[in-house]
Amino acid sequence: MYEDVYDLCIVGAGMFGSAAARHASTNPGLKACLIGPTEPSADEGKEREIFSSHYDEGRIVHVIDENLPHTVLSKHTISRFRELEKLSGIKFYNPVGFLLTTEKDSKDAINLLQKLLSHDIAFSDLSDGDVFKKRFPYLQMSDCDCRILDDNGAGYVSARRLVEAQKKVARLQGCEMIEDIVREVKDLREGVHQVITEKNGIIRAQRVLISAGAFTNYISLQPIGKVKMVVNQETVAMLRLSEKESEILRSMPTITYMKIKDDFPNLLNGVYILPPMQYPDGHYYLKAGRNGINSTEPNLKEVNEWYNSHGDLEIVNQLSCLLRQLLPNTNFEAVSSKTCLTCHNETGLPYIDRVTPTVTVAVVGNGVGAMTSDEVGRIAAELSLNGKWDSELPKNLFEAVLE
Repeated sequence: MYEDVYDLCIVGAGMFGSAAARHASTNPGLKACLIGPTEPSADEGKEREIFSSHYDEGRIVHVIDENLPHTVLSKHTISRFRELEKLSGIKFYNPVGFLLTTEKDSKDAINLLQKLLSHDIAFSDLSDGDVFKKRFPYLQMSDCDCRILDDNGAGYVSARRLVEAQKKVARLQGCEMIEDIVREVKDLREGVHQVITEKNGIIRAQRVLISAGAFTNYISLQPIGKVKMVVNQETVAMLRLSEKESEILRSMPTITYMKIKDDFPNLLNGVYILPPMQYPDGHYYLKAGRNGINSTEPNLKEVNEWYNSHGDLEIVNQLSCLLRQLLPNTNFEAVSSKTCLTCHNETGLPYIDRVTPTVTVAVVGNGVGAMTSDEVGRIAAELSLNGKWDSELPKNLFEAVLE
């Protein structure tokens, strides 16, 4: 048992939890801890049940979105990236822009343009074919006559380094890092919650903030039970290219491609694409995944098997074929895949809610957790510690739904 009684224990050291730890620990009188495992090695991953979605390099960030609360959360989050880089000394942010492409008369295009114009959200219209070709000569997207560019801080972040930066600053501010996996959070007894870990540690805290993402419902949470969410098994395609080819695409933005193609039946909800970036193995990869949800609800054994698999190879094949069409002059050397879990709910917004006077949740990224993470963490930290809702967005939009 840890001797100290913490004012706040944050369960889950991913993008929401690490952000909450940084913001909470700005109070020098607060005793806080952040609990979460380190990234497993390949061998450790064969035995691990609890993982994280931030064990990766690229995550898209942008402001333009038909879900307007996302726009607000993202705007605040992105505005603090440079400050966080400076405070931590860790570079993680690449504002290369974000391009959304679809058909001009599609429902997606009409809805998005109406919301952008009515709420005065800045964007560049690259629908003119000549203008687009001059800006991005290597992209073949003539089948999409609506091309919207967010060039006001949008781009991508390294998920690994973003979390590393948040944790470093939180640690410097006095937040204790506990490298472990939480198995149980007990009900309040005599003013204290007991948090039980995989290594048989017992952490005592007056308040608990749950930010365990897709793994939330795999923890025994006595005070609240289970959170209503869908756990989604994600497969992404990784297309390797040379450093020389990567340099040719150095101006490439992050992309959401919404053109429906009947020859790619697994990609009907659209595709997200990240520009080439260097991964820990030293190679450069262009990454793509599909939008959409499959409500598989895997158990922990299936989670382990999923993270140690190649995923859905038919999705990988369709993604790689599409990317070769969109980048016809790019020489890809090899195709591989990665897997992870995401979590989603009916509102498309994260749950940020003080469920009991001493237990708060900040969970469910809906596939866009990185671009909203710092603001979600800030709001959750304030709500957990002071019971105050500190956002221009209505509190009721983020109320947790429990099962």
